[in-house]
Amino acid sequence: MAKTKIAFLGCGWMGQYAHLANYMQLDSCEVVGLCDAKKKQAELVAARYGVPRVYATEAELLSDPQVQGVVASQAFAFHTETVPKVLEAGKHLLTEKPLCTYPQNGAKLVEIAAKTGKIHMVANQKRSDPASEYAVDQIRAWKQSGEVGKFQYLRATVPPGDWVAGADLFKGIMTDEKVKESVSEARPAGVSDEFHKFITGFVNGEIHQVNLMHFLFGEDFHFTYTDKTGLLLLVESASGIPGILEKWPYSTNQEWHESYLACFEKGFIKVELPAPLTAQRAGKVTVYRNTPAGEYYTTPVLPYIGAMRNQAANFIKAINGEKRAPCTSADAVKDLQIAWDYTKAMGY
Repeated sequence: MAKTKIAFLGCGWMGQYAHLANYMQLDSCEVVGLCDAKKKQAELVAARYGVPRVYATEAELLSDPQVQGVVASQAFAFHTETVPKVLEAGKHLLTEKPLCTYPQNGAKLVEIAAKTGKIHMVANQKRSDPASEYAVDQIRAWKQSGEVGKFQYLRATVPPGDWVAGADLFKGIMTDEKVKESVSEARPAGVSDEFHKFITGFVNGEIHQVNLMHFLFGEDFHFTYTDKTGLLLLVESASGIPGILEKWPYSTNQEWHESYLACFEKGFIKVELPAPLTAQRAGKVTVYRNTPAGEYYTTPVLPYIGAMRNQAANFIKAINGEKRAPCTSADAVKDLQIAWDYTKAMGY
């Protein structure tokens, strides 16, 4: 089977560690070229990883007929400029999370993906953690069978901690070249500097948890309430299931404590995820059942693969029509509406 041809648009620290290093390990794809505003850095990265071509410009990359998919590891403020160019050039696309900052702008990106018929996958890698995939399948099975009763409640907890999990030891290839900044995302009318600062911080951080809550619910949800501190964010799913995101209940320095609890009448599924940049390690799933024959726990054995590596594999599978992309722009734009409503509720 022919390998899927991928090119990189942006090869900074995250582009190298979280993306390029993982795609280079896949037998299903071939990284044929890369492009970065820092020309020397692009040449050095290409040499290190054995990438055969360095494109002089973004336009040169997008005009290359062999490129089927583009990984654009760039700041999300640039997505409203970059995404249309890539999709309209006929390339499938993966961008970092979030989709962008504002739901109004995100909706336009969704329209472009639909119009071009190309995949725009957003790198909410927590959906690709084997623990999350297992949990979603189990939740779906319980909802269909009714064996443990109704889906009652969903909770996400994410205290701040060491999110890089030692990945700072990866120095990458970084040059000090000066580059011209791209145009940043336009703000909707009436958005103040304070509103922009708050929502930008939220979509850069906690949007991961909002997105995974969407995945676990298996249906849309809307914002309902936050307390005056903003620590608790309450939501309600389309079918009336309550959920809560506990933003920063406490903090850690050397660990990462992130968990999700999906409760049914007679059972629950708990997902504990490792730090975002953890490699070669999946999360942990605990399944509890309260049955007439007794109460018991099961903990499935999951493969030794991190979310970032599995996300790369999932993008290639999506391009090849083997599975749906875990998170498309149409999925990700829903998270931005939650962020917008939460920011307004906080008084900005």
